[in-house]
Amino acid sequence: MKIGIVGPSPVPFCIGGAENLYWGLLNQINQHTPHQAELIKLPAKETGFWDLIAGYQRFSQLDLGHFDLVISTKYPAWMVHHDRHICYMLHRLRGLYDTYPLTGCPQVCAAHHAGVQKCLSFMQQAGPVRSALPELMDRLETLGRDRSVPADVFALPGPFVRTVIHYLDRIGLAPERITKFAAISRTVAERKDYFPGSAQVEVIYPPSNLETFACGEDDYLFTVSRLDGPKRISLLIAAMARVKADIRLKIAGTGPDEDRLRKMAGNDPRIEFLGFVKDHGIIDLYANALAVPYVPFDEDYGLVTIEAMMSGKPVLTTTDAGGPTEFVTDGKTGFCVPPDARALAEKIDHMCRNRDLCRQMGQKGLQLVRGITWENAVSRLLEEPNTKKRPVSFSQERKKLTVAATFPIYPPRGGGQSRVFHLYRHLAKWWDIEIVTFTNSADAPFKREIAPGLTEIRIPKTQAHDAQENTLSLAAGQVPVTDVAMPRLYALTPDYVKALHASAQKADVLVACHPYLVEALAACGPDKPLWYEAQDVEIDLKTKILSDSAAAQRMLEQTRTVEHRCWKEAQLVFACSLADLDRLARVYGDTGAVLLEVPNGVCPGEVLFTRGADRRALKKKLGLAGTRIVVFMGSWHGPNLEAVEHIMGFARQLPAVYFLIMGSCGLAFGSHTLPPNMGLAGVVEDDIKAGILAMADAAVNPMTSGSGTNLKMLEYFAAGVPVISTPFGTRGLGCTPGKELLVADIASFSDTIKDFFALPAEKVQQLAAASHALVTEKFDWAVIAANMHARISRHFS
Repeated sequence: MKIGIVGPSPVPFCIGGAENLYWGLLNQINQHTPHQAELIKLPAKETGFWDLIAGYQRFSQLDLGHFDLVISTKYPAWMVHHDRHICYMLHRLRGLYDTYPLTGCPQVCAAHHAGVQKCLSFMQQAGPVRSALPELMDRLETLGRDRSVPADVFALPGPFVRTVIHYLDRIGLAPERITKFAAISRTVAERKDYFPGSAQVEVIYPPSNLETFACGEDDYLFTVSRLDGPKRISLLIAAMARVKADIRLKIAGTGPDEDRLRKMAGNDPRIEFLGFVKDHGIIDLYANALAVPYVPFDEDYGLVTIEAMMSGKPVLTTTDAGGPTEFVTDGKTGFCVPPDARALAEKIDHMCRNRDLCRQMGQKGLQLVRGITWENAVSRLLEEPNTKKRPVSFSQERKKLTVAATFPIYPPRGGGQSRVFHLYRHLAKWWDIEIVTFTNSADAPFKREIAPGLTEIRIPKTQAHDAQENTLSLAAGQVPVTDVAMPRLYALTPDYVKALHASAQKADVLVACHPYLVEALAACGPDKPLWYEAQDVEIDLKTKILSDSAAAQRMLEQTRTVEHRCWKEAQLVFACSLADLDRLARVYGDTGAVLLEVPNGVCPGEVLFTRGADRRALKKKLGLAGTRIVVFMGSWHGPNLEAVEHIMGFARQLPAVYFLIMGSCGLAFGSHTLPPNMGLAGVVEDDIKAGILAMADAAVNPMTSGSGTNLKMLEYFAAGVPVISTPFGTRGLGCTPGKELLVADIASFSDTIKDFFALPAEKVQQLAAASHALVTEKFDWAVIAANMHARISRHFS
């Protein structure tokens, strides 16, 4: 997707919060998502009425039709016209909105000039519609040439310009013209007249562009800001005059009030003006501060607060500071006092006497803001708008789903967890969803909203449950039986039954994620609709895994029973592929259920895409230049174990290639003698997995059995890793061999890997680019969930 970030340039080469926001968005989108972004800035001076109007007109005429999406953050850039327009608001022109009453100007334009009155009447009669812009601009131009118009009519600020700008903003920010509204803080989101009354505004906190933070000593107070009136450095200097402690106040920054503030500080040796300080110096100054006093008036957001807390430092602010008060909880992450020099001085002395308390508050602040990252901000910004307040569902009101699963969901690690988490978190845009899951007996219970509208309720198995499961696993040939044993064991964990029942009582629909808990669901809500999520054809899958022992065969027969029940009793069955639905019909006969193909997917914006040149540079940086690295990843799942066995054979045939296995599938081979050019990474954290995929030359998928589509293929594609797969491994993806990937049967797989490394770099990059385009267009979880919701709405409305 091509994204245009649109902003004004009021003063050339002036860098402020808006510029830092643009650059942060630009870097995150271009470097860490599959999308491309470009910053478009136009001159938009604010020195007078006519400069301001010219800026609005300039943006209203800007043609950005060659972009797929535009993001605006500030007036007058949101005048740009585009079918997909996200407004991520910094603020409106505050002097004509929330701070206008402070100017003392009249609220209503009382000019009696006929031309002025005609302009006012035209705006009122035409209404805030884009089609009225040309005539309004013509009328204003005519008014500007009319020398009989009193000069004060065009005063900035003033009631006439205020009326015109409010009118123009209503056009630019009309709800039907904006795809999504977001604000940089709750303070901005809640300001009067900033957003249309019907708008749903998402608060997305942007991070600092400082790249690293540290927490060192606690030698002084430190603050940084532009030295002008609204930042109220004068209030801090007045407070320091009352501070008894021998502590320095270091002030970084420049601005129009610098001379006045220096005179105000006088000869107090504790107050130091540092002037302009580069980023690395700012980081050090934060690191060694006792606390960061930050006392602006009604600040939109205040990155100083975030930077201080990222450095593990408490923040001292005031009750009228605006944005900072969203993070500073008095006595917990800092102190929040009235805007009074005496109150500030008392807290400064208190902090100097209680340095351990400051450190504790700093750590609490760090925990509070740790999740404010560009990755999270861009991910939320580019998500489809949450329709929770205006749902469109199968019954025109927001319903609740209760999903029963045999395994924990969050954070997702294996393919099954990823499917459940990402599918349901996107479906939660329309439905409230609770997933009731099992976990190991040693784990703690867990109940948390893991995504907006999606809650996981996680219940540990009892020791009796665990013991019985272990006994059955031994009897079945020492294979995992958590799921297949669940129909006979779930009742041994009464807390799970209680949690499932409590959730089901409030649910409109019950969903069996895999068939193994269908009986538990039926007992909770025998009269409630049942949906069945068939991730695999379980009877086929388990037949290949389970041994011929009597215990294993009994579990296999129970698997057939519960899968058959789901197929026959569900109102809706959704599977990863049409092939799986066809196979279920052949095994279990006809069903009255609505059948949907809901393929596996990926979140392209959450997977680091690495181009070939960057991949080679990373390997060189890590000292791996010249090393041929091929990866495979998968869970402890029969078809994946077969694939690893194949890879062991490839490794022996290709000693110059290093094969790295990620995921729990490798745990099954821990006691095996592996070829020296093969490694088992086990289950790795997401950042480590991303790093491995970023330096791999290729990924392999030598699958010969299983069902559904392979999530690993989609992750490879999204990460830009060229792929070599069997024909079976490409099932359900619609891939074209030679275009998005190389395809080979097992017998010729090693030769194909060898041929891959002989390909020119241009061809390798073409494979990666084509596969990435495929996954972005067809296998984005947001798209999959939206399609599923639309089809369900048609069937059940």
